[in-house]
Amino acid sequence: MQRNHLINYMPNVQNFEKNMNTLSGKWDLLTLLGSMSNIGMDTSETRKAFEDLLDEPLNRLINETFSKSLNELESKAQTAIDILIRNLFERTADIGFLATDDDIRDYLLFLNTTDMSASDEMREIKIHKKEALTQRFREYVLKYSVYENIILLDTRGKVLVQLDPSNPITYSKDPLLQESLRTYQGYVETYRATDLTHHEPSLIYSYRVCNPENEEPLGVLCLIFRFENELQSIFRKLTRENPYIALELLNPDGEVIASSSVHHVPVGSYLQPRNNENQQTYYAGFEYLYKAVKTSGYQGYNGSGWVSHAMVPLHLSFRSASQSSFSTNELFETVANAKAYYPDELQNILDKAKKIQNELDITVWNGNVQIANAVGHENPFTKALLSEISKTGEETKRVFDDTVAGLNRTKVIQYLEDLKFQSSLAIDIMDRNLYERANDCRWWALTTTFREYLSRSEIAEKERSKMNAILEYINGLYTVYSTMFIYDREGTILAISNPDEHALIGKKIGFDWAVETLKLTTTQEYIVSSFEPSPYYANRSTYIYNACIRNTKEENVGGIGIVFDSESQFEAMLNDILPKDENHEVPDGIFALFIDRNGTVISSTTPTISVGEVMNLPESILNLSSGQSDAQILPHNNNYYAIGATCSHGYREYKQSDGYRNDVIAILYRPIGEIQACTNETTTQRVYTYPKANGSEETSEISTFFVGGSLFAVESKNVVCSLAHQELTFILHASEYNLGVISYEKRMISVISLAKLLGIDKKYDKEKDTIILVKAVIDRQVVYLGLAVDAIYSSPEIPLRSISQYSNVLKNENSLTKAVIIPDNPEDFANEMISILDIPKIYAQLIQPYSNPMYKVMA
Repeated sequence: MQRNHLINYMPNVQNFEKNMNTLSGKWDLLTLLGSMSNIGMDTSETRKAFEDLLDEPLNRLINETFSKSLNELESKAQTAIDILIRNLFERTADIGFLATDDDIRDYLLFLNTTDMSASDEMREIKIHKKEALTQRFREYVLKYSVYENIILLDTRGKVLVQLDPSNPITYSKDPLLQESLRTYQGYVETYRATDLTHHEPSLIYSYRVCNPENEEPLGVLCLIFRFENELQSIFRKLTRENPYIALELLNPDGEVIASSSVHHVPVGSYLQPRNNENQQTYYAGFEYLYKAVKTSGYQGYNGSGWVSHAMVPLHLSFRSASQSSFSTNELFETVANAKAYYPDELQNILDKAKKIQNELDITVWNGNVQIANAVGHENPFTKALLSEISKTGEETKRVFDDTVAGLNRTKVIQYLEDLKFQSSLAIDIMDRNLYERANDCRWWALTTTFREYLSRSEIAEKERSKMNAILEYINGLYTVYSTMFIYDREGTILAISNPDEHALIGKKIGFDWAVETLKLTTTQEYIVSSFEPSPYYANRSTYIYNACIRNTKEENVGGIGIVFDSESQFEAMLNDILPKDENHEVPDGIFALFIDRNGTVISSTTPTISVGEVMNLPESILNLSSGQSDAQILPHNNNYYAIGATCSHGYREYKQSDGYRNDVIAILYRPIGEIQACTNETTTQRVYTYPKANGSEETSEISTFFVGGSLFAVESKNVVCSLAHQELTFILHASEYNLGVISYEKRMISVISLAKLLGIDKKYDKEKDTIILVKAVIDRQVVYLGLAVDAIYSSPEIPLRSISQYSNVLKNENSLTKAVIIPDNPEDFANEMISILDIPKIYAQLIQPYSNPMYKVMA
């Protein structure tokens, strides 16, 4: 689509164009009137310069507006698919492990080796075993609540046991059975309609259950994932702050298999994302902006080739769904509006606009000087025209200034919004990951071998070895743990997964979390250690998840502890969510942390901040409520940072209804700039209200200019003109205030630094400073002098009654000020009077003692 078509949906761009079109009309009129004035004022070049510059902020505004919306769609789509893939990665481990469960194997072996028709007793035993296995499935789903059903089939497809009694399936012909029996992979992942689930599309993880002696298949185990439930949970969170966005999951053919808005984009409909530059398409008769992405993958797992799709109606694409969800305080305003923190491209726009305006100011200023020096030819029309030209130039520049400031403010807000979103993603990933850890410890505590062995009064070495082997096998599958161990009812370690740590066997655990675990009363409960150094993690800080082991009489006989590898796992989570640039690189200076309520660091992506260090953070961050996010500007290490933070909320029942509370805050930092940069900005020039002449009062026209943020003046009759971009030639044996000389109309003219006269340490900058050429008559000779100033201002007529003789204003010099302008209202000059410089005296004191006759011209 064409750029102009996009602009129709961008209110901020339309406002900018409207303002510039209004100003363009003014410039047309001023150009016409200028050609009619007695000084032939031509503003066409100024107008063209502004118009040529217009494309830069306009294109930037369009691109930023477009990119912001497209990036939001991409971020939502990428997050949706990657969160899902992380979840499903855990499921691939679940099915592989559960298919080796001894209780399931024993049940299938029993069926294969027993004649069920032999006696009523055998049939009763079968019923009892089936009920026990069904209860085991129930325990599994109570802990891993992401599953809605578990089905065990024999090798011919007969349903032997299933958790859901309402599912009528008794025999399946689904091809996944044969695939599960023959696959060389560790699992089979299937998403489609199947007879296993009322012929509804379902996501199923399946694998064969084998005889442990000869690896002959005994049956097939199927885990039915709560697919729709999980997707709606993800979609709901991602569309909460922008309900205009619709999220979909597509299969490789483009069919919608899940939708955040089924009435808008129904499941079963087709979307065909096209790889076009602008990512715009038509759907159901409307124009949409969209983004389609594939998963980044997780530990080599990429799912089934699904595509995540985010779309928003084009007419709503560039409209903010709500105000920024964080408060803009004084520090935010300081940083967002500070030119010191503008990116180079925005600074360049401002510099170009300022240069155009400065050149216009000089032209207008010189025009006023020309009128003032044209004795008997004063023209009020021309003077008013010059004033209007100057105002229009200032107004044009102000539009550029405001637009650039708005772009920078939008950039800072976007940083904050992105960081807030990424922090919520980080904490969501953590909660989902640790949810699995709480599930694992409770499920492994139900391992029949552990329950049987710990029920005995004595455990033989052979039995200890078997427990070690089971733990080592589990730990090999679940590498998120550094180690795992079994302890008895006295808290003494009996078995451990890591052979290198067998020296810990027989040692008693001296931590409260083991004592608390042995007091638990149900298989649904668990205990997590504080995040603290542990001898089971090389004296580094981590979480240890614990569950009690209960015998068949439901008595606690011990516990299992699983040591989370927090150092590598947390750092990997944080690194995964760090913002990336267009080259998929993390920009310099960005880092992320997990912290607790006290600001103590749990994990860090930067070597400059260590685990255990306490961050100095405001209460507004440390006291975030569960699930709440915030973003703000904060100082850190002599820099301002945009930060985003989110407090943990849990996932499903984890931290929400299971009794476990442990608030962790994810916080991301993005550098804005050095703190002292704000203090280095030039003071904003004030608007001065000059005394007004009444009726026929005598007046004197003056020309004003800025030096060091203060306003000074010279009488306009002494002014020749003002010049920009002047090269200076250094001369020997000159006054310390003499910057050098310039050539003007075949004259070599000395230039004085007024800043140095005022005691200001400032170097001359030919690109920014202006030189005012003045003249005076000394001893019947016309002498010329250049004054280096920061910027010229205006040329008002001042009533003589408001001009009073004054001196001793300029630092370290006497009698260089001729007079001072006293305002009618003392507040007009903000308690500061305007000094009128005495050009002859300045020349006599600073130039004449060092002068060369070549600088003088006879009157």
